[in-house]
Amino acid sequence: MSLRCLFVVSITESKLLFYRIFPTVEKRWKNEHPNFANLCIPNDQELLDPLLNELGILNPNIFQITRDSCQKKLQAPLFWIPFGFNSQIFWPVIVVECPQNRLLCGVPYLDQNLQPTGNQQSMCVARSFDVVLVLELLSKLAHLIQLSPSKMADQLNRTIQLWLPFGRASGHQQLELQSLPPTLQRTMWLRSRPKIELQIKEEVRMIASNLSVKADAYGTIYLTVDPDAEYSHNIKLELGFNKLPGIPSILFHPSALAHWEKAICHINIQELQEKIFPLCHYSFSLEMPPIQPLLKIRIGELGKVSIFIQLHLGVTMKNTLNRLEVRLPMPTGNRIARILSAASLGLVSLIKDGTQLLWNLGAFASSSSNPKLKDDLTLNVDVVMEKLEASLVNTYALILFTSAASVSGAHLSLPQPTEFKLVSTSELKSSTYRVWNQDAEEIV
Repeated sequence: MSLRCLFVVSITESKLLFYRIFPTVEKRWKNEHPNFANLCIPNDQELLDPLLNELGILNPNIFQITRDSCQKKLQAPLFWIPFGFNSQIFWPVIVVECPQNRLLCGVPYLDQNLQPTGNQQSMCVARSFDVVLVLELLSKLAHLIQLSPSKMADQLNRTIQLWLPFGRASGHQQLELQSLPPTLQRTMWLRSRPKIELQIKEEVRMIASNLSVKADAYGTIYLTVDPDAEYSHNIKLELGFNKLPGIPSILFHPSALAHWEKAICHINIQELQEKIFPLCHYSFSLEMPPIQPLLKIRIGELGKVSIFIQLHLGVTMKNTLNRLEVRLPMPTGNRIARILSAASLGLVSLIKDGTQLLWNLGAFASSSSNPKLKDDLTLNVDVVMEKLEASLVNTYALILFTSAASVSGAHLSLPQPTEFKLVSTSELKSSTYRVWNQDAEEIV
């Protein structure tokens, strides 16, 4: 078993995150294939555009006879990618789908009996057990792909040094791979099975004063069925909420029949009239807000105002936070002229002609390993007001954030083997998260 190339693609960013050529294997392959001696595996956009196009990610709604014809022989997870300059010459790649919209790809060493004037359908490839071994190898590496780009590259380089120093599995690793029967290989990726994509979106809405805190969460689960999928029976799913003590208030789509058994909801979609629709809407109250805020405003002399904000992050929120900003809209009749001083992490600025103060912590919240991201984040800022009214003491803050984890722990699963592959993502955001001035006696 030999690899000519190993690389990782980010679908959302359309770029290569990792690329490694094995020159020894590549040179041996060219020596045994003189017709391809002047061809090199492409890099950058010359690799990405044909690959994403062949996988149906690029230009998915445009019919291409070389890609979408019913006479095309699909060999997923092995795909044949045309060279950009010559659509009659191809290079092989095995593709494994990984978390975070990433693809782990390997170019195997295959014996290609193809003349330059040939085409993809007349290609004769020795589908030896090497293809299965490469797929198993990529499957073993798939868990590394969800790491950050720098950590992923470091771990892949370490693994290559141990397992594939020259593009070939070495020592006991090679024996371990060859001992696996073909029945244990996992079928992976796009055209092997149609997909059901589930996207969980949640929004937190909170009102807090010095007297009380009230927080509610609202969620929607969107279901997308592969538009080209043909299904012969109902779609059955199981829905649960790991982080809630009970069952939330929930409303399902008319096409879904649901019944609860303890904390699990069994869903049966009988007549699927749409391929994209909201499966359900749900809501629940939060006993503990994800972020504990504190806001104080002190009015001084000559239009000077001191603002203090403190955000207390729990352990879970600190480790999953990926975007955070705070906005203080000025009540009618108030406007900030300039910022005198600001002591905080992140960036502090004026927006909307001085009617809002923005505290942007996105850069610090994007990495939970950042040592500057503490449990308590504070802002001390002094400003000079161009217009100042007594209503300033009732200023509230909008705290906008996103997180990699939902507050409900919503999850869906397939109760039994099916023709579909289940892919789910979750998103937590807050666009109406309000914190009232601690010194205000009532909400106005």
